Amino acid sequence: MHKNFQSAQELMAPYVEEMRDICRDAWTQGLLSGCNGNASRRLPAPHESVACLTCTGAAKGRLAPQNCCLVEIESAAPLYGGPASTESGMHLAIYNAKPQCGAILHTHPRRLLALSLRLEKEGQGIEEFLRLPLFEANVWRARLGFAPALPPGTAELADAVARASLDHPAVWMAGHGLCSTGATLAEALCLTEELEHLAAIQLLSMR
Repeated sequence: MHKNFQSAQELMAPYVEEMRDICRDAWTQGLLSGCNGNASRRLPAPHESVACLTCTGAAKGRLAPQNCCLVEIESAAPLYGGPASTESGMHLAIYNAKPQCGAILHTHPRRLLALSLRLEKEGQGIEEFLRLPLFEANVWRARLGFAPALPPGTAELADAVARASLDHPAVWMAGHGLCSTGATLAEALCLTEELEHLAAIQLLSMR
């Protein structure tokens, strides 16, 4: 544990509660299932070089304090608890690329995934993803970037998502899921909900 952390559990406590609430909301809406997905929160100053992440194998709808850990952002060195999520490299790559990013939520939204499979089956490209004649579709789709199909947990995927996140607060990972960023996890969840809502509309319009 970092020598400046007199009590890692006390330091983590408010962010563990934030992650528990947001992950529970995401799980209730079907944005997360079982142990998939992950979440993180950059700690505020003077600990902004540290992130609180969900641990590998944690059920996001039933997070407990022991399901979260502290990691040094630049070096990826474990500071307390763990092991961190297998996608922790993606979180750290984004935090290193975007110092203003305060939180990251990686989900596997059912409707977005279904829409991506439907478009692929019908031979339509990613340019049709969430393209709808609606004002809100234009607003929210403009916030969405794309990363190619790459194996989960790899440095290649982490780098691709980090690059896309520089211009877009949400990144769709082909064949995988959605990574949303924001100042807080609530902001990241809101963005995820808006995009999932548009996917539901597009799926209905394709019937």
